[in-house]
Amino acid sequence: MASPMLWFSDVKTNLKGLTPEALSHEIQAYVAERQSELLPSGEASRDGRQFSWCGDILDFLTEGLAERLAAKGITFTNAFPGPLRLMDEDQQPNGQHVRRFWTIALHHGCPIARICTLFFHRHDQVSLPQAPLVVAYAPNNQSVEDGE
Repeated sequence: MASPMLWFSDVKTNLKGLTPEALSHEIQAYVAERQSELLPSGEASRDGRQFSWCGDILDFLTEGLAERLAAKGITFTNAFPGPLRLMDEDQQPNGQHVRRFWTIALHHGCPIARICTLFFHRHDQVSLPQAPLVVAYAPNNQSVEDGE
C-alpha cells in the first residue's frame, strides 16, 4: 500500500493544471465549438435540428459536455449548467435577459470550481443575442453565488 504522503503528492501533481480558470476556458471552448454548429439564423443546427425556444439552444450548446469532462474525471454536483432558479435571472432595459446557472465541478469527487454560466437570451426570439459566458470561481467562494 502506498504511503499517504505519496498519494497526496500524486493528487497534487494531477490537480496542478486543473484550476477554476482552466476549467472555465475548457467549458467555454466546448460551447464555442458547439455554437459553430449553429446555422447563421441561430434557430437550427447544421445537422437539421430545429430549436423552438432559447432553452433548446442552451441544451444543444452544452450537450455532450458532461461526457467529455467525465472522461477526465470531472463531474458536476448538478447536471451542467445547473438548476433553473427564477431568482437568478435579470432583465436588461433592452429586453435582453441574463440567467445565471450555478453548479460545482468535482475532480474525482473533490470540488475544484464553482461554475457560473451566464445565459443571454430574449423572450421574443429563439436565437441568442450572444453566446453563453462561463466563469469559474474557487469551490469555496459561496459569496459570488449569493450575489455579495
